[in-house]
Amino acid sequence: MTQLLADPRMTAMLATWLLTYCRVQACFLALPVVSERVLPARLRVALAMSVTPLLAGHAQPVGEIGSLLRLGALAGAETLSGLALGGMVRLFATALDIAASAIAATASLSQLVGAANEYSPHPIGNLLHLAGLAVLMALGFPILACDLLRESLVLHPPGTWPEISRLLPGAVSLVGQGFVMAMLLAAPFILGGFLFQLLSGMISKVMPALPVVFIAAPGAILLALLALAVLAPTILLVWADAVLDRMGTLLR
Repeated sequence: MTQLLADPRMTAMLATWLLTYCRVQACFLALPVVSERVLPARLRVALAMSVTPLLAGHAQPVGEIGSLLRLGALAGAETLSGLALGGMVRLFATALDIAASAIAATASLSQLVGAANEYSPHPIGNLLHLAGLAVLMALGFPILACDLLRESLVLHPPGTWPEISRLLPGAVSLVGQGFVMAMLLAAPFILGGFLFQLLSGMISKVMPALPVVFIAAPGAILLALLALAVLAPTILLVWADAVLDRMGTLLR
């Protein structure tokens, strides 16, 4: 073992593998699917270790490291690069949770629809969240994630620090695009809720003695549930296509 480590080529290869693993593992900690709390930590580590040999061949070999301090600095740079890469995807992918919260606020489903929360779970919101992840996996998310990591290793060799001047504007742009996507996904419910409330207000003005609240609230919830059942497949498909398209153009 000592003789193998004394070989400069073997040392460079092992260092390249280690740095590649750091980037892959950090990216997996931030990506939408593999970073879910339902996945055990051992499974995440196993996934990163299985993908690392496939991607290490596309990375440029690192030069002479010299000391453990420099190796730690390079590993820190790779960890930041992986977190930035996965975080950029996650920033845009949160559009589905934002859309679910907007639907909850405008369609009288605040106790049923919302982002995944371990303290106050929302059944329908969690269903949308898990269904979106399932659609992503069915549309080839793992392959596209590996392609994204491969391109990042080619464009940004191991050991290079991420460029904040490029990451910050890109992150701000993704936040804006994700918010616009969330509003587009929730637009039918926002418009329907506004029209329903407007109609309820007009009825209460015409017939003040009629208990509009007791009649309108069940009707609003029923209509929102029916609209959610009809529009949920389209919402998930549009969101998944947008996430995959954004991943394909992230490094361009």
